[in-house]
Amino acid sequence: MIDNNITTKGDITQTSKSLSDNLNFISQNILIYLPLIFLIFGLIGFIGNVFTYLQPQLRSNTCCIYSLCGSFIDIIDLCINSFPSYLAWQFGFTLPWSTSSALCKFYIFIVVFLPHLSINFLCTAIIDRFAITCDHTSSIRRITQLRIVPWMIGLTVLTSGLFSLYVPINYDLMYGYLCISIQPMVTSISYIVLIGLISPIIMIIFVLLTYRNVRRSRGRVGEVTRTRGQNLRNQFIVTIFAQILITSFIALQWIIMFTYFTFAPIYTETPVDLSIIFFLLSLSTNLYYLNNVKAFYITILTSRVFRKAFVGGLNNLFRRYIRQQMNVSMVNPFTQTRN
Repeated sequence: MIDNNITTKGDITQTSKSLSDNLNFISQNILIYLPLIFLIFGLIGFIGNVFTYLQPQLRSNTCCIYSLCGSFIDIIDLCINSFPSYLAWQFGFTLPWSTSSALCKFYIFIVVFLPHLSINFLCTAIIDRFAITCDHTSSIRRITQLRIVPWMIGLTVLTSGLFSLYVPINYDLMYGYLCISIQPMVTSISYIVLIGLISPIIMIIFVLLTYRNVRRSRGRVGEVTRTRGQNLRNQFIVTIFAQILITSFIALQWIIMFTYFTFAPIYTETPVDLSIIFFLLSLSTNLYYLNNVKAFYITILTSRVFRKAFVGGLNNLFRRYIRQQMNVSMVNPFTQTRN
């Protein structure tokens, strides 16, 4: 009996060590490359979004303007907050954020501000789609006017900044090289409530309100054929719905893991359990940056209007290139003949 217990404990210990080794291997050889992969696909998506949203048929659409602003923030966030971790691991290159208290506060501010601003531009887009589905007599429809767009962009940036101000207040440079929170529990609770929960809840609320308006609109229209403008509106609503559902899922999986890490008594966990917790936290942190990558690919899959504008823009570029080459080929023989 004693020998069996010893054997069982030895097997459990060996299995636990093997699990920890496997998680460390995945972290050091797979997860570390995710920032590079995300940057590559994010850059492709950013170029695709800019190219498509600036096409004549989309550039005046207020929802597209907010989505374009979100794309700019996405690529900045990937370059500043995500990709440097790969550079630090691969080349030992680190940005000097921990050289002063001011840089520490500024760095931790943009770490929180940029992802929050990206999600808030998506919130602004769904609010815009909600407004356009309201009755024509409703005053809220005025926010879909182009002259209101700069005000909405400014309001989005301002609210994102205000919601992120708690971070530089609670963080400071400690021991000369560590940029850490001086009030960890207050900081964590503020992050969970202000950043992790409010934006997804607002997006889901406006998704439901917009869906209600669309159902009411269809009931009023009945069997009457919908106009081209209504079809265009509904296509963008479907796209924004898909963006919000995936964004909320990605954000909430990170918040759930962060909340567990914050409040669970992990100091009582075994070394194996700790390795699992840290691995899942690292995985969810990396996956959070999918929010900065996904926009172009979801839009091109869900919106026929976006696909048509994208393909049409590529065709125009190709025709322009062919026309330019033909002009060059016509000029060169003429020049050679004169010489």
